[in-house]
Amino acid sequence: MNPNPRNVPLTEVELDRLEALLASDVFGEHAMPLDAMQGFLTAVVSAPETILPSRWLPVVFGAEREWETIVEAREGLDLLMRFYNEIALDLLDGHGVDPLLYPVSDDSDEHDYAMWALGYLEGVELADPAWEASSDQDEVEDLLFPFLILAGGLEHDPVLRESLGLDAKEQAELIASCREELPIAVQDAYDYWLEKRRPQTVKRETPKIGRNDPCICGSGKKYKHCCGAPHTEH
Repeated sequence: MNPNPRNVPLTEVELDRLEALLASDVFGEHAMPLDAMQGFLTAVVSAPETILPSRWLPVVFGAEREWETIVEAREGLDLLMRFYNEIALDLLDGHGVDPLLYPVSDDSDEHDYAMWALGYLEGVELADPAWEASSDQDEVEDLLFPFLILAGGLEHDPVLRESLGLDAKEQAELIASCREELPIAVQDAYDYWLEKRRPQTVKRETPKIGRNDPCICGSGKKYKHCCGAPHTEH
């Protein structure tokens, strides 16, 4: 059986093509860069409830004009949907997501985690119901904490920085830890909401009565010959 073409992972060549289309004037140069888009889609896939493409596509492409009629845009849409499905299947299988990261500059070996994390947090903001609407708010805050740190929270949020009370060395160690554990944080967040979306099993409040057990009415008869007997109308 041939696989669904929408579920076939992108090759390196196709990924490069998607990256080029996102940066082109096809979308008025308003589309998300590839790293931010991967973070964004990862959060979209992990949301408390399904977010329809009609809501997240305009955020990815950021295009105000009617791009749907442009051939290159249709190609970009097809590649994007396959990329989305690849992320969804990897998370469902528990494989996590391998972050696509750019260097912070052309002459640097350090990778830019901030853009990826900012994209993820933008995907979180798109969720309805909101992540923060969960009854387990403390747990949700813990899930989002690594992304806030990687997005530059220690640098741009003085309240967060003060609440943690870390010195410069400890801050650097925290950032390094969040970078290393990003794939785990991504999978943990997905698994948390997946469990919330699953139907809850209804538990039996009273023990099951066997047909040969004594009847619960206290008659002394077996259940099958008393209250459990088929009723016939006369």
